[in-house]
Amino acid sequence: MSSPCYAPRRIKSFFIVIVGVLIVLVLYWRYTELFPKITKVTAFLMDTLVTIEIEDTCKKDLIANEGIEIMQSLQNKFDVNISSSDIAKINISAGINPVKISEDTLELLKESIRISELTKGAFDITIGALTREWGFTDGNYRVPDDREIKDKLKLVNYKDIKIYDSKVELVKKGMFLDLGGIAKGYAVDKVYEFLKNKGVKRAIINAGGTIKTVEKDPKRVWRIGIKDPTGNKDILGVLYLESGLAVATSGDYERYFMKDGVKYHHLLDPKTGYPSKFCKSVTVVSKSAVEADALSTAIFVLGPKEGLYLAEELGIGVVIVDSKGNVFVSDNLKDRFRLYGK
Repeated sequence: MSSPCYAPRRIKSFFIVIVGVLIVLVLYWRYTELFPKITKVTAFLMDTLVTIEIEDTCKKDLIANEGIEIMQSLQNKFDVNISSSDIAKINISAGINPVKISEDTLELLKESIRISELTKGAFDITIGALTREWGFTDGNYRVPDDREIKDKLKLVNYKDIKIYDSKVELVKKGMFLDLGGIAKGYAVDKVYEFLKNKGVKRAIINAGGTIKTVEKDPKRVWRIGIKDPTGNKDILGVLYLESGLAVATSGDYERYFMKDGVKYHHLLDPKTGYPSKFCKSVTVVSKSAVEADALSTAIFVLGPKEGLYLAEELGIGVVIVDSKGNVFVSDNLKDRFRLYGK
């Protein structure tokens, strides 16, 4: 005969199990709320490390990978070293005939020309004739002599890019486009728009220091560290920014080579053909990543005085480290930038 207490004990055990499960579920919910899972996808694209991190979104693995695919697709259009790319085709046809290109390439070339005009040629994608001579496009570094540089300078002029509807022509034979100073920003903007359209609540896109964030919470402030270009410490300082702003940094530590004890970096002055000597790094804050990317290069070439003036004129933020290690901050960033350790 079974015990008369067996059924009540079984019901009691059942309720204990149910309560236990509920406690676990509540604790798990609180854990995921406080420590949400982050999907991080990384790839080497556009000559740099690209990372997309997404939080709190359904199918975030799929979305992050689709973001990387967007960047891969754009690289296939913009990379001078991919023979089938739009830019490679334009370069091969320089001085010969116009080339039909994709909408993305057309949009980026128009933006490049606009920024060239804003900076009076401090930013110029036809600098490719010189970056190739220095070996920065293929890694075969060398120091050209003065005669070679003078010859290549004749091919550097953004006004010699002609656009006819969906076709582009380089006027002079030997001209060579290099989108290294603007392509990453364009790609970051495109991925940003993609993530927003997918309803992503929180994310960060980082393409070699060109960064843009997605955030649904308007009160959230992102902390973006700026690398110390002097090498004395890891971080120069921290920017405190709301979501949707883009940050891009150009520095003499990114791509360079040493020859006879002299450092030669890839940020060439379109007027001289030699590496610009005014700055060690320039960080630009703008609503547009493509603008931040290109203007960080332009201001690096212009130097602190002209660079700060341009930043004020355009309404962008800028942090400049000059060749001596002095730090200059635009007025609109002084309340949003802190030197590390201060």
